[in-house]
Amino acid sequence: MTPWPVIPKDAIEYFRSAFAEANRVATERIVNVPNIRETTLDDTLVDALIPFSPPKRLQSGAVVEMDVHNIGGLRRIYHWETADIAILVFIYRGRQMVAQKIGMLQTKRLFPKNNDVLDDDPEGFRYGMNAFLNRDSRSPLAVLNREFVFDETCVYGVLKAGSDQIATINNLNSQFGESVFYMFYNPSTVPISIHYPVRSRRRIKSAKLGCRVFFSKEVHTVLDTLERDRSPTLKMIVTGAKTSNWRLESWVSDLVLQCKLGRRFDDSMQDKVSMLLERRSGPIGAAIAVSIALPDD
Repeated sequence: MTPWPVIPKDAIEYFRSAFAEANRVATERIVNVPNIRETTLDDTLVDALIPFSPPKRLQSGAVVEMDVHNIGGLRRIYHWETADIAILVFIYRGRQMVAQKIGMLQTKRLFPKNNDVLDDDPEGFRYGMNAFLNRDSRSPLAVLNREFVFDETCVYGVLKAGSDQIATINNLNSQFGESVFYMFYNPSTVPISIHYPVRSRRRIKSAKLGCRVFFSKEVHTVLDTLERDRSPTLKMIVTGAKTSNWRLESWVSDLVLQCKLGRRFDDSMQDKVSMLLERRSGPIGAAIAVSIALPDD
């Protein structure tokens, strides 16, 4: 392949600001709704990028654009996905595409100490709106007075040692190159406590902790130390990560866009990329295409 093109600094910073805002919005959501579904956090993050999607000409002359597509799929039922969010990068010179790459994120949320998190109910998903019509007989008063505490001993409850998903991710990274990473949804900082009933909405200006990206191999090394079906704590993941632990916006702008991480691909690898992205039953929940048309020389 030809060398990765130099991307203008203002294009890098444009996407840094876009993903920083998505990080902030998703983090603010988990701080205000601490038992929110993990899949809803994915939807929140993707939706926050939409205002940055229209094409824009920057001062350097580069034109930037994002195509944001929430694919959905069957992950809410079968829980076998390889990744939840794919970031694709397409670089153009004039009207010709000169480079492309992909990085994928398997997302997991931090559970509060009481492990009270809404589940994605397979039966409810199958029956659609019937799940809302056939309501729980309990009054909201029954769940009114609750406290959600997050600290470094809290676990990523859906991430389990010995799960089939680990082997699937390892297999894909082995075949396709290191392209699948973990992204963890966290509150803005720890320790933090959120109480129900809510008295006022919390506003987050920036996320000190927030969405963090890790090498999958480092996460799996931590999982290898645990008994089967045990979940790692925030402290375990952070301590075990020797070379990763990036803010989402840093991972995108400093590493993926500048070709330090992620997997470059060309037409010879199109079948593999299509399998990941185009099939409705495929293993990706949402795709974000980042396009940059380089300025004229």
